Amino acid sequence: MLNNKKISFFLRVFVGIGIILILFKFIPYQKLIVILKQADSLFIILSFAITLFINFIGVFRWRFLLNSLGIPATFKEAVFLSFSGYFFNLFFPSFIAGDAFRGVALGNKHANYKRVFSSVVMDRFSGALALIIIAVFFYIFNFRLFKDNPNVLFVLLLLLLTALLASAIIFSKTVFNFTLKVLRKKSALRDKIVNFHDELYFFKENPLVFFKSILFSLVIQLILPLAFFVLSKAFNLKINVFYFLVLIPVIMAIAFIPITISGLGTREAAAVYFFSKAGISKEVALGMSLISFIFIVIIGLIGGLMYVMVYNRWLQRHSQN
Repeated sequence: MLNNKKISFFLRVFVGIGIILILFKFIPYQKLIVILKQADSLFIILSFAITLFINFIGVFRWRFLLNSLGIPATFKEAVFLSFSGYFFNLFFPSFIAGDAFRGVALGNKHANYKRVFSSVVMDRFSGALALIIIAVFFYIFNFRLFKDNPNVLFVLLLLLLTALLASAIIFSKTVFNFTLKVLRKKSALRDKIVNFHDELYFFKENPLVFFKSILFSLVIQLILPLAFFVLSKAFNLKINVFYFLVLIPVIMAIAFIPITISGLGTREAAAVYFFSKAGISKEVALGMSLISFIFIVIIGLIGGLMYVMVYNRWLQRHSQN
């Protein structure tokens, strides 16, 4: 019999595939195949290399956060854990599985789950915050490019409000205690949340660590749109790079919504909608998004190989010692 987790997994797969099939009702797959065949493979390879490089910067960011919290993780270990997490992300919504794997695996080794998970949360939070900063900044100085698409501003305002609320909860004891009123005054869950928040509060008391993580994230979120800009050259597009600096964060934010596996479908629908408003044909927009999804799959499979052939054996050796 199927349990709830399996049912949830298959539902998300069906939702993602369903969205793709709906897109094919408006975009003839024959045209998509022709466009993909004509794409310049050199630019695709270059875009993938940039995407892979971004993931390594993310590893540096997480290791920096771990070391700042007193967790002596090596770069090699952070690479194995991060890429193994990318593999598990292929089977679960958004990035939940990869983050959980990183937290459990390293927390078990160092016997400090709360501190390790606080590094994972801050790693994800700083990345999301930088994404919003980049998008809002370039929108302000290029808002004329998006005057015919008010939905861009709507999404950015929603993201900005979410970021402000999350920041207030993390960095303000007053706001955090106010949000706790939804829980009973005395409960095991409440105590766990309070203790975990105390770990996160480390970044309020050590702002230099937080700002350094933001700098890592800003670099990542600046390079990611450039990877898509390079990918657009594979289709011989001539488009202002500022479209990517604003739209990629918006599209990625929509892909983060945990209703499909690895954002499959939601990312493609958002790409087709927003890129078509920027003058890119729907066929090319869908092709670019599907190629980026293939990048995610390839990196996830690399992580799977790392986990099976390297990290899992490495764990077994250390457990025997």
